[in-house]
Amino acid sequence: MILLTRRLPGILYSYRYVVYSAATIISTFIYFLFKWNLLCVNLQAWRHVERVCSLFDKGLALGSLCAPLCISKDILSLTCHSFQSAKDAVFSAEWHDIKLVFKSVPMDVQPIHWYDNGVLKYPTEKEFLSTIRTIVKRKLNLTLAYDTAVRLTHLKPSYEEQDLKKRHLEMDHLWYLLQDNEYLLSTIFTDKDIFPQPIGTCGPYFAVEYLEPIRITTGVFSVEDSLATWSLKLKLALNILDLLEELDSSFREPFHLCDIKLNHFGYTSNRKKLKFIDLNMAFPRTIIASLFKDLNFCDKDLDCQYLDCKAMCNKTSNMCDNLVTSDNHQIICEKIFLGWRMSNTVQVPGLLISEYTPDELASILRQCANARPDTELKRRLYDIIYEVLQAVNV
Repeated sequence: MILLTRRLPGILYSYRYVVYSAATIISTFIYFLFKWNLLCVNLQAWRHVERVCSLFDKGLALGSLCAPLCISKDILSLTCHSFQSAKDAVFSAEWHDIKLVFKSVPMDVQPIHWYDNGVLKYPTEKEFLSTIRTIVKRKLNLTLAYDTAVRLTHLKPSYEEQDLKKRHLEMDHLWYLLQDNEYLLSTIFTDKDIFPQPIGTCGPYFAVEYLEPIRITTGVFSVEDSLATWSLKLKLALNILDLLEELDSSFREPFHLCDIKLNHFGYTSNRKKLKFIDLNMAFPRTIIASLFKDLNFCDKDLDCQYLDCKAMCNKTSNMCDNLVTSDNHQIICEKIFLGWRMSNTVQVPGLLISEYTPDELASILRQCANARPDTELKRRLYDIIYEVLQAVNV
């Protein structure tokens, strides 16, 4: 062992190019794991807090959460979140007895202010209100009521900033926040209780309620297949279907979830309500249809996909039809309930595929996954899952 230790520097020198190459590859791999948020450390969360508090100290950040973050420091227990590549920052924290999740918004859009002959200019209150209503119409195909639009023009709904300099800074922050789909949906639809409830903001960060992640594992990661676990899976499936029904019926037009994963669902702290967490790719049907319509060219249906949302390619015009052919239920049946293929031969079982799955349920799941289900099939799917659950719990 001593001899090997003495010879180690010589061995490393002899194979120095191999060692350098291996070190470079490993370092690059680790770098991209952090860059894509596949790995994270809590130090990253604290750095984000340091960043926003630095802005706050300079008078460049406003929001209801700035004081507890930067002055009283009541917001503690920062924990980073991995697998959140859509955001630069996603981390959870505790504020007294409230658990919340902070998210950052991109600031690489054209600012709301401009310069005229070197003089800084901002829109009037009327112009700002009109601009916000236009944003919401463009992003959600929703015409806001006047009171709702006014509420969105202020960081604190019941408070109007009188200091002109602070008001302009508030406009800057709101402009960036309102470009973000998650902030927009959580803030506008607080009464629906489908999306995470907003808690507050500080600069380019906003916080929403923390939702308990789904603890049930499926497929190759599932190590237990007991009746108790099967019962939990059935209950979760019913909760998901209840949520999908709300997305179909609670809005002026149905909402489509274009990035569906099991970890994109979460329970409220009392475990009584399931919500959809990741709202980056959640849009009304007409907005998804317009995305397909704007695609320049297609020669097959696979060219007309926006993550999980799908349309058909018109072979005559080589343009995507502005009709969404996918459905939340169909995607859930295919990706979550039934399972997915790792190759042409390997089928990874989903949430509702186990040794306890009755043939009738398996058959309905296949029908649901293979084509957009109608109202009757959705009802049958819900009813049979409920009946199976009742039989398990007898």
